[in-house]
Amino acid sequence: MKRFLCAAAISISAALNLFAFESPYFNGYTGFLSGIQNEYDSESFDPAFTGETFFAGQIDFGGKLFLRGEFYAKANDIFKYDSLNGDTPNSYLRVEELSATYTVNSAHASHYISLYYGNFEPVGSDLFLQRQFGIKPIRSSFTESFRGLAGASYYPLYAQGIGYTFHPEGNFAAGINLYKNKAAEDENQDDVLNLDLRLASLAGISTIDFSAGLALPSEVNSEDNDALVYIKELQLHGGLNFLIGNRNTTSLLIQGGVNKYILRKGNSDSDSDKIEMKDIWAFVEPRAQGKYISIDTSGFIFPAEAAEDMIFLRNIIRRYPGTENVLGMNLNIHTDRLYAGATRLSVGAHTTFAVSRIDPDGDDNQENSLCISPYAGIEILGGTLNASVSVNLLDLKSDPEKSYSATIGFKTKF
Repeated sequence: MKRFLCAAAISISAALNLFAFESPYFNGYTGFLSGIQNEYDSESFDPAFTGETFFAGQIDFGGKLFLRGEFYAKANDIFKYDSLNGDTPNSYLRVEELSATYTVNSAHASHYISLYYGNFEPVGSDLFLQRQFGIKPIRSSFTESFRGLAGASYYPLYAQGIGYTFHPEGNFAAGINLYKNKAAEDENQDDVLNLDLRLASLAGISTIDFSAGLALPSEVNSEDNDALVYIKELQLHGGLNFLIGNRNTTSLLIQGGVNKYILRKGNSDSDSDKIEMKDIWAFVEPRAQGKYISIDTSGFIFPAEAAEDMIFLRNIIRRYPGTENVLGMNLNIHTDRLYAGATRLSVGAHTTFAVSRIDPDGDDNQENSLCISPYAGIEILGGTLNASVSVNLLDLKSDPEKSYSATIGFKTKF
């Protein structure tokens, strides 16, 4: 016992001395959003009050070790308690990220080794760019989300894994990740391992973030008892963030990716090697910056799971249950050049035409929406307070009480 206590004391002392060269620094980000819209399956006016919040914190030990944690909570109806013990919970709490990243600096490069759990720098988000290059988010205001730092998740990811990032001097970084993705796991298969490659660069006026990955689902092969691993198919996925120009000036944002493309043997009876629409996402947005007014036009196609996390698309998804994906166009006219005294204001309006593709029973059908969504933001209390109202013009005549929705949210750094 004495030897064990001595060994433990020496280990703890060594660990404390390792990070004692500089006091730890803590910073974080938090936000909350509440909304109101009518229950779409109700025959009368029956408003639901939704709520969601996230908290993200980081402890920096002198630039050598980063400990990160992020948590997300959501309530489908804040004042509805009868479903808390039902089959469909009214609210839930999820650990978005727990990670530890250790940095090793060499003569002309930095090396980052990470252990993580959760939604860690997912494909399609610009979180990798922010952490490696210290830039602000390049994503569109149209895809604004309170899901957390990564924003709306295009690629379903909830992983346990390890990652390595190589960042030489200059504006280039490359990473490789090995992980098990529970979000993409098939119930009829064993745990799925993924191997991803990520490349990012700030090249002149361009910002590039490219990801490509391979999933290796394995299953037991009853015909070959000597096989250690039987791989029936390969699942490919990938994504791209590409910005030409500065995010605050005239620019062009291109995002896109494939969540799953299955490769099988040529003589396989399955036709699952084709890409399904629900596994594709794309977003193209030219941004024109004027002296007082800015205009962003965009075209998009998103899976329903991603669109449901976006403030300006979520009510379209909820309006039509069974939606697999949504595609359409958006026009955003806005300005952030307004001031109330020394307080900065931003106002604008999204005009969105969207087609929801619904396939509940194998028979495709579509529903159209035309939404006007004015919004405003004000810098207050060290953060930003945002509010928006959305009206579906195509519902005004048939279901006027179901055509309106509104949100109010607040985000701050600390």
